[in-house]
Amino acid sequence: MTVDRLLALWAVPPDTRPDPEADFAAVYTDPVLVNGTSITVAEMVDRARALHAAFTGHEREVLEVVETPGKLAVAFRLVADHTGPWSTAVGELAPTGKRLSLTVVDVLTLAPDGRIAAIVMVADELGRLRQAGAL
Repeated sequence: MTVDRLLALWAVPPDTRPDPEADFAAVYTDPVLVNGTSITVAEMVDRARALHAAFTGHEREVLEVVETPGKLAVAFRLVADHTGPWSTAVGELAPTGKRLSLTVVDVLTLAPDGRIAAIVMVADELGRLRQAGAL
């Protein structure tokens, strides 16, 4: 698994790909555990759709990568424009037009075939909500 391949998967709206589920299944096991919850590949594609429906003009900056056998940790910053409805823990937010930044740390467990089998994800959602003016 390469970080570039993973981030490229999320860089464009999934429906711009001929077969988004096949592309995600090439990177993720089906299902994949996300913070302890079993998520199907189809649900991962839906998450990517929601991300791109709420945010446009995505820029990603890799901050740090640590790799050990069977594990990959990636810290990155995602900056994007809030241009669509955004479903959050505090409810749905209407588009603000603001450029928002999110710092994320993903700790990935890799299956023997190299696909991602589990993710522990920590993101600064509170900071992004503050930037949007929701708090």
